Amino acid sequence: MKCVIAISVLAALAAGATSCTKNINISSQSDLQSLSDCSTFKADIVIDGLEEEGIAGLTTISVDGVDEITGSLIIQNLYNLQTVAFPSLSNTGSLKVLNNTKVYKLDFPMLTSIDDLQIINDPSLQEFSYKNISSIGNFQIINTHIGSLNPFVASKATNIEIASNNQLVQLDFSSVEEMSGYVNIANNGRNANVSFAELTSVGGNVSFADTYALDISKLATVDDDFSLYTNKFTNLTVASLSQAKKSITLSDNDFEAISFPQLKSIGTSLNVVNNTNFNSISDTTFPKLTTIPGSMVLEGSFDNITFPSLKSVDGLVSLSGTGELSCKEASKELSAADSIECSLETVEGSSDSGEEDGGSSHNSKTSGASQSAIVATALGGALALLAACV
Repeated sequence: MKCVIAISVLAALAAGATSCTKNINISSQSDLQSLSDCSTFKADIVIDGLEEEGIAGLTTISVDGVDEITGSLIIQNLYNLQTVAFPSLSNTGSLKVLNNTKVYKLDFPMLTSIDDLQIINDPSLQEFSYKNISSIGNFQIINTHIGSLNPFVASKATNIEIASNNQLVQLDFSSVEEMSGYVNIANNGRNANVSFAELTSVGGNVSFADTYALDISKLATVDDDFSLYTNKFTNLTVASLSQAKKSITLSDNDFEAISFPQLKSIGTSLNVVNNTNFNSISDTTFPKLTTIPGSMVLEGSFDNITFPSLKSVDGLVSLSGTGELSCKEASKELSAADSIECSLETVEGSSDSGEEDGGSSHNSKTSGASQSAIVATALGGALALLAACV
């Protein structure tokens, strides 16, 4: 009889024990509390308010005693949640905090190593505390109210994406030297100061938008597209970039001057479009650029276009905008191009604004003046006068 009782007790204990090696979907407060039994959790922990109605009203998540999660910790769709704390967690495979509209504080004071961090669509989130991040794969913080980030000391990362955090103005990733994936920084605080001062190579896209100050002075190679959009700085020197394996796009920025002193080749296309204060592509802008195997689009108020080392542009060169530069002058400077389509409007004061001014043209190797349009206009006027006389 005693043996039967003992077996029954052991069975009950076993039934109530927490497995530290199986995926778990949290459905109650007691499930959360049971996690503390595992210093290392070798599976996924999912806390999803849409999947488990029993936790939809949670306002606080606090789990102490878990030091490591080899799988994922996912906290999502909890529309009453306000605070999250894992005081002892130092290492996790993945941390995803998604679509929690009221959460304002995430507390991970010991966290230093993570493969995949996604803090996305938590619009009330003001504070995300963690220790110095020394090892990181994917790092995404999107659509939050966070005002600052803790120190970031990792030298390598896969992806870094910081976007739509309207209170975040200091983005210091100056420890990062290499990235195998992409960089996307956009639409953060109004005076966002962004530093990737030691970054030398990026395996994917590089895109910076809406920054007030930007340091990418050591960036040497980009294996995909390089883009600058709607930035507020007045000048920038991309001092070390020698190769962009796909396109370079500079669009809708406020800069007055920009320089790529070491850039020699572009993999596909060059696009310089609608940068209102930028009116001169000078001999210091792209001094060493020799080849563009794709197209070139230049749109803006240009007074000067100079590419001192350009030897070939295999695709179409499209020129448009209003400035002191004429199509005739532009064609001379871009004689390396196989085909030019020009619709520049030359403002009064141009050194070449007479009857031979090229307002619109499309030709191969050289751009002819659109004198026929001028002649047609003059002829039409003369015929009108003659008709009036009769």
